[in-house]
Parts: sequence; C-alpha cells; structure tokens
Amino acid sequence: MSSTEILAVDCHLHAHWPRRFPYAHKNTSFIEMDNEAASAESLFPTLEAHGVSHTIIVQPGAYGTDNRAMLEAIAISNGRAKGVACVPLNVSGDELEDLKRGGIVGIRVSLVTWDSEAFDRPEIANFLSRCREHDLYVEVFAPTARWPAILTKLIASGVHVIVEHVGWPTVTEGTGTPGFQALLEYGRSTNAIIKISGGFRLTQSGGNYDDVKPFVTDVVEAFGPDRCVWGSDWPLLDSHLGPLERPFLWKLDYSTEFNSLAHWVPDESVRRTILWDTPARVFGFQR
Repeated sequence: MSSTEILAVDCHLHAHWPRRFPYAHKNTSFIEMDNEAASAESLFPTLEAHGVSHTIIVQPGAYGTDNRAMLEAIAISNGRAKGVACVPLNVSGDELEDLKRGGIVGIRVSLVTWDSEAFDRPEIANFLSRCREHDLYVEVFAPTARWPAILTKLIASGVHVIVEHVGWPTVTEGTGTPGFQALLEYGRSTNAIIKISGGFRLTQSGGNYDDVKPFVTDVVEAFGPDRCVWGSDWPLLDSHLGPLERPFLWKLDYSTEFNSLAHWVPDESVRRTILWDTPARVFGFQR
C-alpha cells in the first residue's frame, strides 16, 4: 500500500523539543537518527512525507506533567493535531477545560513510564470521574497483567477509554494469558478504543514484527476496526523500552512503523478504517 493513497491519522506519536523544554526525566535519550526530529517544526514534514494528514500527539513519560511542548506543536498544526496530556490525579476541572481549549482530547495514565501505582491510589476514582464529566478520554498505558484489576475501576467509572500499544503484552507468553484475554473481552463488551502501535517495543524478532501479529489479529477481531486506531510511537525514543529486555538489532524509522500495519492487517479496507475512518470519527478530524 502506498502511504499517499489515503488520508491517515497517526494516533500515537510524541512532541519533543528538549532544547526548549527540558525533560523531567534526566536520563532520556534519543536514537541518533531522531535527533533532528526533536522539534515541533520537524514533526509535520515527517508525517506529510508518508501521507499522514493528521495526528494525536501523546504526552511522553520524559516530560511528566509538563505538556508545553505538545501544546505548542498542536498550536502550530493548523488543525492537523490534537493531544493526550498527562496531569496529576488531583487536577482541577478548570485545568482540564484549559487543556481542552488547547486541543487536548484525552488524559494519559502511564503505569509504564510515569506512575506505576496510579490505579492503586485513592485519588483515582475522583480523577476518572472528573475526566468523564469533562468529556475526556482516559488513555491507559499498562502491562497486560495489570489489566484485569484496572478494568474493574474503568468500567465502574463509566469513562471513555483508549488502550495503548495493543495492551502492552509480552509476546513470548502468547495471546492466551488472563490479562490479554480480559482485555479482549473488554473490547467485545464496551466501546473502548485500542491503539495498534508500539510494534518495535513489543517484538522480540524485529523484521515485520511477526510475533506481534497474532495480538493485533485478536485485537481487531475483538474491538472491531471501528474501534481500532494506529500509531507510530515516533520519534523512536528509548527504543529499548519494552515488556522484556532484549538486544535491539533492527533498523528503526518512520516507514518501518507505518508499513508494519499492512503486514499485520492485509485487508486494505480494514486498514483504511483503522487509519482514517475510525480516528476521524473518534477525534473529530475533517478532510
């Protein structure tokens, strides 16, 4: 599939501008090839070169709750970008409304890169309720084994949910683990959205990420293409981050991540739904 054939939304990438906005995590580092990508100005030319017309920018763990780099990238996007912010669990309603005015459509809760105990904290119930009241998605980045306990709280809250990175499974354990099966059932029984993303982090083999494909196949079947979106996770920050430590020997670039979807989802009409129809409907993008 040519990347210029259809409109497409990259629903998971990050705005990095460390020369202007210092990282909250001092040990953050880029793959060398992505150093020039670490600015708001270089983000959109990379997307355009691959036929990607719109994007959801997700707050990276490196910035913590400092959303300025992302908000600035959204502001210069001419309507092509919206965002998912990171905030403290005690965030006020006024702060959430300010973020919405800046183009934010969801709030990220990362148990992997920011607060591993977020769903165990007493503030989580009020936080989820506040997100629901202000019509914001809650985007959850969590290991597969944590999902059964997390889902109980998400379902009780009634909040709209986005699941990150295919649920962050450990591919060597296979698709039959209790956590991944609970996530699939959640997809069948709710209106949650899931991101088909993070292949280079999940795989143990590189190449076309063949070991990730069974998880994507099950996710598309359970959630349906109309609740699946795709993301590159670009720029490829901290590439060794994954459910399992492993040597990192394969080439990484935007094209590799974009083309992995065609390998996982060979049906062009399904890919069209995942790349444009679903994210345009969910996030309100226009042609």
